[in-house]
Amino acid sequence: MTTAETPQPIDVQDVMAEVRARVRADVRARLVRSGATEFGDEAVFRAAEQLLLDALTRRDRARLLLPELLDDEDDWRVDPSLRLASHRPIAGRLIVWLKQTVMLPVTRWLYDYSRENFARQERLNFVLMACVQQLAVENARLAARLADREHDGSGGEGPA
Repeated sequence: MTTAETPQPIDVQDVMAEVRARVRADVRARLVRSGATEFGDEAVFRAAEQLLLDALTRRDRARLLLPELLDDEDDWRVDPSLRLASHRPIAGRLIVWLKQTVMLPVTRWLYDYSRENFARQERLNFVLMACVQQLAVENARLAARLADREHDGSGGEGPA
């Protein structure tokens, strides 16, 4: 009589790590084929990937410096406005009423479509701001390390 073998449990984390590694390798190969030869070096690809992943986790405006340095929030924030007003004292009310009752329903789909795209663009802007911030931090750290080396008299000779 043969006994049925009990199947070994599959570790989902190992399987997912393997899937991620394959996807990462495929993406890297596609980028290299498309002309991004810098990613031929896996270490460069992983560093760039990590930088962008870190930027994705910093989408919260409170954690970003760049929006605070920009003069006016209206310069960088995408905010579609749907306020209807008129500068005409007499005919203005009639014009605004016509726009609200006739034109607005006809063009409402365009406003909704644009608003979704603006929201997507704003998310991308925050990610790019976080990425620029991360690069600025890394640049400042490297500049400080270089200044320390030059101050110590090593002159940058030898391995880093």
